[in-house]
Amino acid sequence: MEQLVAASADRNMSIDAVMAMVELDGWLYSGVQPRNTTSYVCSAYVAALYKAAGLFGDLEINAGEFTPKDVYQLNIFDLNFQRP
Repeated sequence: MEQLVAASADRNMSIDAVMAMVELDGWLYSGVQPRNTTSYVCSAYVAALYKAAGLFGDLEINAGEFTPKDVYQLNIFDLNFQRP
């Protein structure tokens, strides 16, 4: 809570506005070593992998906004695929 209050004060924003901010791809986190890197929850990690693989083409995708439902509802798989 202390860090949230400090972040909101630094940005001259309310705590509610800071909590509603969308996490952007590329934000770096520090803390317990060796974690000085990006951090994703499961669905955002999968979306970031798809993005890195080029599955979204030229679309501007922010992986942090993906939920598990968003990932499995993507229309990127051949639903009629049959093994030979």
